[in-house]
Amino acid sequence: MKAKQLNYKKTMIAAALFSCYAVSGEAVAQKLTLEQRMEMLEAQLLATQQKLQAYEDKEQATASARADSAASGSPAGSAAYAASASSAGSVASGVPAASSSGRSAAGVPATAAPSVARTASAAPAAPLELSPDTLKQISKYVQDDTGFKYSGYFRSGWASTTNGGPKSWGVGSLGRFGNEYDGWYNLSLKKRAWREGDKSIWANVQFEGDLGLTQSNESFEKGMSGGGMGKLSKLYVEGNGLLPFAPEASVWIGKHTLPQYEIQLLDWKSNRTLSGAGIGIENWAMPVGSLSMALTRNDIDNYSTVCAAGSSTCSDTTQVNVNIAEVRYKNLPITDSVTLELGAKYAFANQTDEQKEAQADNDYYKVKSSWLGQAILRNPLLNGTNELTLQVADNSLASQFMNISSANPDFDYNSSYYGIHSDGIGWRLVSQGEFYLSDKIIMAHALVYGRGHDLYSTYTGAHTDFETARAVIRPSWIWSRTMQTALELGYFNQQNRANNLSFDESGYKVTLAQVFKVDTSILNSRPEIRLYTTYLKALENEIDSTTFNDGKDYQISFGVQAEVVF
Repeated sequence: MKAKQLNYKKTMIAAALFSCYAVSGEAVAQKLTLEQRMEMLEAQLLATQQKLQAYEDKEQATASARADSAASGSPAGSAAYAASASSAGSVASGVPAASSSGRSAAGVPATAAPSVARTASAAPAAPLELSPDTLKQISKYVQDDTGFKYSGYFRSGWASTTNGGPKSWGVGSLGRFGNEYDGWYNLSLKKRAWREGDKSIWANVQFEGDLGLTQSNESFEKGMSGGGMGKLSKLYVEGNGLLPFAPEASVWIGKHTLPQYEIQLLDWKSNRTLSGAGIGIENWAMPVGSLSMALTRNDIDNYSTVCAAGSSTCSDTTQVNVNIAEVRYKNLPITDSVTLELGAKYAFANQTDEQKEAQADNDYYKVKSSWLGQAILRNPLLNGTNELTLQVADNSLASQFMNISSANPDFDYNSSYYGIHSDGIGWRLVSQGEFYLSDKIIMAHALVYGRGHDLYSTYTGAHTDFETARAVIRPSWIWSRTMQTALELGYFNQQNRANNLSFDESGYKVTLAQVFKVDTSILNSRPEIRLYTTYLKALENEIDSTTFNDGKDYQISFGVQAEVVF
């Protein structure tokens, strides 16, 4: 009987959930507001609650009648039990039950039915308790039904040093932990514009920017030099289920790109493509793996050769149309747990005849096409994950590999293009991930080794060869799910060679931090609050010539930082 009762309750609860998610044709036609929909959900939940309460009353009455029957051992007791059960059933259905003799339940002796009726009416309706999973389903349904989603990220904090304001150095080589003092943010908004069955069209907008976190008046119009920057970084339309030959794929049109792959500890992307606008398709299922492709526009301001490389005071530039074709083939199984991704992109200029003539006369830098190829292995490692990336590129895409910070594989330098690119080639191997050394120790890492020949450097000029090695590890002691003590160690060594000269740069970083978290993962759990102190030491600085306050080659900083994803 208990099993039957449990099955009945499960059935009733399932029916309640389905009734909550169901929307009548009239409701759809009237396009009810969110408040009206919530009222409908509450009414349906209340009705379900009453049905469950009536069923429980019936079961209690049945059990009581059965006990009385067993105690008396008389036929009359059996009759009373039958009448009691029949009468209880009428409470749930709202219809008088028929007795075995054909009379309604009202015709049975008053000692049975009235007692059950009093029991049912006397019991107050208890609030219906919903499990967290059920509430999540209802929340997801409401969000999907309204067709509006938002997400965001920001970091902020306070920091100082033993002598003046702090300076970041070598973030892309020594690590960002305790070495970044600005406040980056983004906010993404997504609204469904149309839906029919499995097909839908969404409007997407993303706003992002950066604050220096040094002054109160860091306004957008002052720009990065004034400590404030904001821009609309995404503006595109996304369609799902629109392609008959690939219903699982999504297509997009507008200011957007294929997903970026971040080396989180170093604060740069192993793969990204900047975009003014474009068109793309993502997650097109193949017999093995899936395919993503994009064609984007990313025009550049090509500098005159009389301008110093990257000079902010020189305005002699011409805008050159550049387009980038990109393809990624991912989720190729190597073993049961290891997958491979292959990717390639090609950036090419579409220049006017006048621009070609000006470059031939050496009035402006020659805009060279550039390609990049990559392979990425992803695998689990000691209850964590690891990602190993090999990249090969030429010209401006390869030149970015030698950047001590912001080593993103971009075609340009913040929309500017300059320097003599002579078809040189560079490559790099990048490993990042996190894993558990024990139940109490987790460690994240980022390791980079790269080399290049005959490339352009913003510091050492054209025809530069380089070799770089970077290592950042962050072991953390897990006190609890929400508290860790972290130690981040970073070291790098790089040599650029140009015009028979060598330029060496190296340094190390030590950061000790107490971290409040929401889970044990270093790379994948946010929000996070860190109290830290950092020692930065420049061993050699012949490439970027960076020094700290008062001309020192080291810095001791301390502060607190919060990082939030929502």
